[in-house]
This record gives sequence, structure tokens and C-alpha cells, in this order.
Amino acid sequence: MVERKGAKALELWCKRVLEGYPGVKIENMSTSWRDGLAFCALIHHFRPDLIDFSSLNKSDVHGNNELAFRTAERHLGIPALLDASDMVEYEVPDRLSILTYLSQFYQVFASQGPTSPTKRSPPHCPMNERQLILNSNSQAPPTKVRI
Repeated sequence: MVERKGAKALELWCKRVLEGYPGVKIENMSTSWRDGLAFCALIHHFRPDLIDFSSLNKSDVHGNNELAFRTAERHLGIPALLDASDMVEYEVPDRLSILTYLSQFYQVFASQGPTSPTKRSPPHCPMNERQLILNSNSQAPPTKVRI
């Protein structure tokens, strides 16, 4: 396996973790996250007890993002660096803001070690092994970023 660093490694990790989630396709680190489904799927993958992914509506951009940002802050200790209203307002969210926020998720979830098989499977999808070595030298500042 080739080791990747920085933003490309984070993107690859996200693609592997979110593979198979209905309505979620990571094509880039900006617009692929706008509808909030990918953020919710990321939380669901590691903590399915926190989000009922199958109940989400792709067109509810504000609701999906608000749920993900609030859940990440309250239950995972990840500061809400993004704002749900901004995700609705801007057709193309700021890539660096998304990367900064996602690096927080990686730091939280990578330290948990391997997940159980139930946590690995997207809803209604077969299990896949997902592994990635990610070296990230960036640490996101604990401030809210407006995009």
C-alpha cells in the first residue's frame, strides 16, 4: 500500500470510509460535502448509535449539516468549525475549511483503533475492509471558520 500524506491521504481515507453509503460520493473535498450526507455518514460509520443515516434527506442541506456539526461537537468533542447556513448559502464550500474540519474527525476516529464489523458497514451495504495509513502534520485551530 502506498503511503500518502496531507490532503490527498485525508481524501482517500474519507473515500474508503464512506464507500457504499447511499447518496454519498466523494469526488472532491468541497462540493461533495455540501449536502451534509457525507459528514453524517462519517459519524455513522464510527458511531452508528448517534445518527440514523437511513432517515436523512439529501435535499435537507441545512438539517443534515446542522445534525452532523452538532453531533460531532456534543458527542465527539469536535468543534463546529463550519456553519450549516454557510453550506446552504455557498454552492462551493471552502476546500481548506472542509479539510481542516475533516482532519479533526480523522484525529478522533483514527485514535480509536479498528472499528467493529457493525460500525464498518454502510446502511444496506456489504462489509468491506477499510484501512489507510495517514500521516497528517496539520492540526486544525479550535475556532469557527466562516466559509
